[in-house]
Amino acid sequence: MSCHICDSTHSRLPFLCPTCARNRLYQLRLETTRALLEKEHLGKQIEATVAHVDLEPRHREPGDRPSESTSQGCRTWSLQLTSNKQAASSSRREDLSRNIESLKEEIRVKKAGLAGRRATLSRRRADAESAQYQLKEREAATLTGVQNNNKRTEHLWHFLHSKTAEARIFLCREAAHLYGLRQKTVRKGDPRQLYVLGGMPIVDLRDMNGKVPSVLVLSAIY
Repeated sequence: MSCHICDSTHSRLPFLCPTCARNRLYQLRLETTRALLEKEHLGKQIEATVAHVDLEPRHREPGDRPSESTSQGCRTWSLQLTSNKQAASSSRREDLSRNIESLKEEIRVKKAGLAGRRATLSRRRADAESAQYQLKEREAATLTGVQNNNKRTEHLWHFLHSKTAEARIFLCREAAHLYGLRQKTVRKGDPRQLYVLGGMPIVDLRDMNGKVPSVLVLSAIY
């Protein structure tokens, strides 16, 4: 039956209101009341039997045998006590069995958890060992490879630089040959070397010193 407040059907759901909690406690209250009534009834039977057994010897003459009702009451009381003891023992045995089963299940779960943790630790340890296996050798091999790559790159760079310089020298030589680069020796005054390119002398930078370029050209020609 669903709750008229939260509409919960109590199918293993948490309590949503006080009414749900109170409804869940009704069955427990009924069982407790039934157990108390049975206890009270048994107590009354025991008290009646004990009182009857105590009163029977007082009204009996010396040498008389106990009445059949008294014997029957004693037997009933003994059987009731035995039954109560057996019921209590059975209840305790069932409780112990449930506790043992719960403990076994808990131990089984903990053992499974420990086995999983051991497997995880073993796997991590194996991964760490495999990662550290020949670590120095691998580092040395990697460093050697990097150094070899650097050397090859440096050698290639020097080779390309040499080829570029040779190409530039060849182009400069060919350009000078095409433009008619010539070398002459001027003996007028201070003898020196003079270079002519395309029929025009090349100004020596050492002779500039603030002079006008046209004057330098004329002086070089004459």
